[in-house]
Amino acid sequence: MPIDLNVRIPGLERLDEFEDMAGRLGLTGIAPSVELDKPVVVSRKGLVLYARADLKSKRIGSLRKELGLLRRRAVIVAFPLAGVETSNWAAEDRRVDLLTLREDNIGSTLKDSTAHMAEHSGTALEIQFAAILQSTGLNRSRVLKGFREATRTALDAGMKVVLSSGANHPIHMRSPMAMTYIGFMIGMDRVDSREAVFNTPQQIIERNERKLSSEFVGPGVEIVK
Repeated sequence: MPIDLNVRIPGLERLDEFEDMAGRLGLTGIAPSVELDKPVVVSRKGLVLYARADLKSKRIGSLRKELGLLRRRAVIVAFPLAGVETSNWAAEDRRVDLLTLREDNIGSTLKDSTAHMAEHSGTALEIQFAAILQSTGLNRSRVLKGFREATRTALDAGMKVVLSSGANHPIHMRSPMAMTYIGFMIGMDRVDSREAVFNTPQQIIERNERKLSSEFVGPGVEIVK
């Protein structure tokens, strides 16, 4: 069940275009940037839409408040890889699903200590590969280098990795198989690349759908009727 966890749809009026492309590419679900009425929505074309929230605050106190407001409304919560203090906070907080590396923070470094914290809490490194597709020459080399270094640090620590498109136009979306080949470009082997495309996104979705259920009380505790 391949899912693209980051599709930056400019507005709901453009949703049809992205849905059509997702269907042609063999995706069964996407996490769009637009606000949804519910955490999980099935479109009229059968594509599953998962609400995603990207934390934007810069200080830990503000991030905690923002996270508290968003966690029950979103299936996916992500935080951009940034300074060590805030990245460590995000890596330790089990409510944060993804530490994101994208075109505007390629220079950020994933520390070994942060990756080990994330491995323990279940937070994954998200690589948004739109930066590869939209760069050329020396800039593409810089992007690839940043992605490879972060991916290697994550995998060495046992931290999960997710590949997502970060597409802001349907033409930048890719099929699941093409996404695995992008994984090869950033140094992942076949097993890790398939895991980052097919398994880890699905596992995060399933984990959070359980948490959003009315029967969920806390980790390991659910109401059984």
